[in-house]
Amino acid sequence: MKHLLLTLLLLLSLKGFSQPPCGSNPPAGESCATATPICELNGYCGNTSAGYAVDTWSQSCGFLGLFDCGLTGEFCGSIENNSFLTFVASSSSISFDCWVFNSLYGDGIQIMIFSANNCSGTVTTYYCSQLAPSAGSQAVNASGLTPGNTYYIMIDGFAGDVCDYTFAANSGVLIPVDVSPANSTICVGESVALTATGGNGSFTWNASPNLNTTSGAAVTATPPATPGTYTYTVNSSTGNPLCPSSTMATATIIVNPCGCSVTATNSGPVCAGTSTINLFATAIPGATYSWTGPNGFTSSAQNPTSVPIPATPGTYDFTVDVTDNGSTCSSTTTVTVNALPAVDAGAPIVVCAGNSITLNGSGAQGYGWNNGASNGVSFVPAGNQIYTVTGTDANGCVNTDQVSVTVNPLPTVDAGANQGVCQGGPIILSGSGAQSYSWNNGASNGVSFIPALTQTYTCTGTDANGCQNTDQITITVNPLPNVDAGLPVVVCAGSSVTLAGSGALTYSWNNGGVNNVAFIPLLTQTYTCTGTDANGCQNTDQVLVTVNIAPLVNAGNDQTVCQGTAVTLTANGAQSYSWSNGVSNGVSFTPGSTQTYTVTGTSLTGCQSTDQVVVTVNPLPTVNAGTDQTICSGNSVTLSGSGAQNYAWNNGITNGTSFTPGSTQTYTVTGTDANGCVNTDQVTLTVITMPVAAVSSDVTTGFPVLTVNLDNNSTGGADYHWNLGNGTEATSSNTNGITISYPEPGQYLVILTASNGSCTDADSLLITVSAYPDPIVVVPNIFTPNNDKNNDVFFINASYVKSMKVMIVNRWGDKMLDYDDIHGYWDGTVNGNLASEGVYFFKYEIEGINGTVLTGHGDVQLMRE
Repeated sequence: MKHLLLTLLLLLSLKGFSQPPCGSNPPAGESCATATPICELNGYCGNTSAGYAVDTWSQSCGFLGLFDCGLTGEFCGSIENNSFLTFVASSSSISFDCWVFNSLYGDGIQIMIFSANNCSGTVTTYYCSQLAPSAGSQAVNASGLTPGNTYYIMIDGFAGDVCDYTFAANSGVLIPVDVSPANSTICVGESVALTATGGNGSFTWNASPNLNTTSGAAVTATPPATPGTYTYTVNSSTGNPLCPSSTMATATIIVNPCGCSVTATNSGPVCAGTSTINLFATAIPGATYSWTGPNGFTSSAQNPTSVPIPATPGTYDFTVDVTDNGSTCSSTTTVTVNALPAVDAGAPIVVCAGNSITLNGSGAQGYGWNNGASNGVSFVPAGNQIYTVTGTDANGCVNTDQVSVTVNPLPTVDAGANQGVCQGGPIILSGSGAQSYSWNNGASNGVSFIPALTQTYTCTGTDANGCQNTDQITITVNPLPNVDAGLPVVVCAGSSVTLAGSGALTYSWNNGGVNNVAFIPLLTQTYTCTGTDANGCQNTDQVLVTVNIAPLVNAGNDQTVCQGTAVTLTANGAQSYSWSNGVSNGVSFTPGSTQTYTVTGTSLTGCQSTDQVVVTVNPLPTVNAGTDQTICSGNSVTLSGSGAQNYAWNNGITNGTSFTPGSTQTYTVTGTDANGCVNTDQVTLTVITMPVAAVSSDVTTGFPVLTVNLDNNSTGGADYHWNLGNGTEATSSNTNGITISYPEPGQYLVILTASNGSCTDADSLLITVSAYPDPIVVVPNIFTPNNDKNNDVFFINASYVKSMKVMIVNRWGDKMLDYDDIHGYWDGTVNGNLASEGVYFFKYEIEGINGTVLTGHGDVQLMRE
């Protein structure tokens, strides 16, 4: 496998400088997994002892796995007694000096710098070479490293040689933070220069005691003048995590007296009014002390007590001179006399009973009050009292002040008695017991106002001291009664009216009206009802009474008609009409007998009037045409009617005049009496020597238009008469049949009369033409448009249909198809594209042949499998 050698550079040269001393580092690890970390740059010592066993591994790689990319394959020689160091790179290259000496065989060592994941698998080599024994140092350099990554140095005795070696790294290795000197001893007032190394090269120092700076590799420490031991700590990130305390180091400085040295202090500061203080000097065995101070103070004591001080605030110096074994030294301490705070309790307070006050002292820093008060906290004083505040300033000095609190009693306010008032009525509120008054809810003392609703009004009275008290009064606002005079009344002239108010207790009306008493109004008028409730509150309402005039109704002239003749009765003079005996105005009817008819006419205002008309009904004559007769053709007959005054026959017959009938027939006579009333009767003349008439057809039942082929099967006849039952008749002189079409439903009686010239015979056939039934609709609920020739389309199967409209939509209402065709269908596509499987909805409108229109809707499942 190709070595991943970013840059290999072996520079071997002999150095002229001396070999560094060995540190206290542990020996190199016996395996890669137990490699010893490099935790200092100079003087790492070790040897290639025969006690080290071989530690290596192989890793197949390359073509067919024939190469070894493990430690065994990557090493530049044979492994005999290897050991391991490890380091964390601080840059992309590493440089260190190596001394090889005390060689047993004179062969020296082999050094390899490499990386491997967890000391296994593929090895990446950065340096591998032999270093022979020499009197000076030899340089080892490797590049291509990644800062922050872990690398290994393997040391092996060349050909198993046992020798000593020393490493001194110049660059490229992350080491723990270190400080130099780590320990120092100085005299009072001296300084020490401290230098930090290792880490990431950026350093932070603790701020005290007495450093000239807190950042950088070099700082100067000047400990306090007091003898003792002082510790300084430096921190830096990214030290070698394999080494202990990799990011912090400590320097210790011991400060000794080194001669005469004294420090003077005192028990102050003190507040004005304090009479004495105590003085202190450093204890020096065998030394003598001499103190001097204000107002001629002197003392030979080391620590004088109860030393008098001036009462005036200010600063005062006390000096001590010390003699120690011929050496003299001195020190001065300053005593501060602080002025007392100018405490102010505030201005005197006058307050009304029950009101809270807040006492606030000023001129100091903290305050305490007597009588249970707290500074800045509101409270309600019980009565007149003097309050004392004690103020303490920032120096602890105390002073006092006082404030008087006067508590005035509250006035006895009276708002008056509760009152009631009708809605909209005025009222006056007046308070008493104080000097001035104010009311809530917009009221003013002694000023009339109209309350809107029932409310409690609060009167606030203020006395001459400005103290206030309250009282309340309830004003009940009684609602006005909801008087209702009733709905508007419309009456016809002469009708009585009863007015009745509601919603109150008692009622009075204007215009002479009396509650619940009927009267007849003379004209249209508005009546006002005044209602009074139980509270005496009044309200009004009005009702309009409209008096309408009755119409002048005319039933028309009397009429005379014959029995069975229709009559139309039409009245006028009103808006609408109602007749007796079931007659409707302007609608013809046939009276059964002579009667008087009464019409009631109603005007637009609903007023009514009546009139009458007499309709005389004359009976019809009893006409008799005579008895039926049977004759043969060619014989004459005389037909004479009776029971009337004048007679008229059909078929051209004259009453009482003989005639010869051509065939068997029925004759009708119409008789008219003296009143012009008409009636009829009939007589039948039968002509003998009758031929045999016979009729048949291909169909006797069907639907419109029904075409029927009629066959004449008669015998003995010379003439044939067809009555086709639909008002159509036909005659023929042969037995040929007739074809007839019936366009309308019904029963048609076809009569064939066969005549031989003197007598006749007839045959009939009933043709029944049934109306078309309503359309019969059959709708499928699923279809499968998969081109298997089976159920591939959706269509509506309908019988007796003239037209069909169908629309199909999807579940979102999108139209898939619509058609107007009784043979229409849907093949499951939309604009040439296959519609999705699922449920679709349809609606249809179908008109039958009989004119019936059917509508409907439903759903159909489209499936392609």
